[in-house]
Amino acid sequence: ALPICFTNVINNDVNNLEDAVGLYNDMVRIRPLPSVIQFTQLLGRIVKMKHYSSAISIFKDMWFLGIPVDEYTLTILINSYCLLERADLGFCALGLFFKNGIAPTVATFGTLLRGLFRQHMISQAQELFIKIIQEKLCESNVVIFGTIISGLCKAGSTSKAIEFLRVMGKEGRVKPNAIIYSTIIDSLCKDKMVD
Repeated sequence: ALPICFTNVINNDVNNLEDAVGLYNDMVRIRPLPSVIQFTQLLGRIVKMKHYSSAISIFKDMWFLGIPVDEYTLTILINSYCLLERADLGFCALGLFFKNGIAPTVATFGTLLRGLFRQHMISQAQELFIKIIQEKLCESNVVIFGTIISGLCKAGSTSKAIEFLRVMGKEGRVKPNAIIYSTIIDSLCKDKMVD
């Protein structure tokens, strides 16, 4: 019954950082500890409230206390660094996946790509994407292709985005969707290439 209780509290009663920190302090004192899912939900809630540095601090405290983490917890950590425009620290946090024998997910790499685009690190984002595809670092899907194509279009690199669309066509496993085509069409129109 405890896990449901915490999920309800996190979703309904955590409305500010003070509530979140108070709940976290309660959670770490309970034995047995709540599951990693509950801690991850709480971290996610803190990030939704835009308290990225606090989410990182709580993660560090969890790590120090030896509270187990999973791919979702680690992706939230990376996202917090990326939202603070510290993709470099996001890549450092990626090392925790390997240290813990956890495989990074497509969501993890998508988060890093968005972080690089957020900091206008276009060539690094392209390099990472190519590495993901060539080395099969994760199962590529329409979302990760959408992330790179959207990032390139927003950066004004429509021709590069079209190249990645072609790569997507060659890859075969992942088919472009309406969102990806719309992103490119929108970008071409903004480039006054309506034809």
